[in-house]
Amino acid sequence: MSTLGKYNVGRTLGSGASCKVKLGTDTETGRAVALKLLNEGMDEKMKELVDAEIKALAELAHHPNILNQIEYGTDDYCKGGKKKARRNFIALELAEGGELFDFVAISGKFEEPLARYYFKQFMAGLHHCHSKGITHRDLKPENLLLNK
Repeated sequence: MSTLGKYNVGRTLGSGASCKVKLGTDTETGRAVALKLLNEGMDEKMKELVDAEIKALAELAHHPNILNQIEYGTDDYCKGGKKKARRNFIALELAEGGELFDFVAISGKFEEPLARYYFKQFMAGLHHCHSKGITHRDLKPENLLLNK
């Protein structure tokens, strides 16, 4: 079993330019989370972008249409009981429904009432970002996540 601080680390959920996202379980509460394991050796520009993301998520906390950042930090990452390295990470609320992109790919185009339902939530989250002076800059169906 792999661990990162107080989290058990499971399967990979996705990856991006700055990180790999894995399923995590908080060993204290049993809560499932998304763990963003930040890539080692990031250049200064990428570090600045990650720092901006952390600050933005803290500013946007507790909105029903935006994933909550649970914590961020650096801790020991152990694979198979052996310490591998210190890793920077962000623990986020888990979106168990996956990406909107995958949902559309499976279900096909939305009927208008369902499209309105999701669009209203999207606009509410985006409005909250803008009201805090935050711009997302990477809006696409792969970055719109669904709860269960």
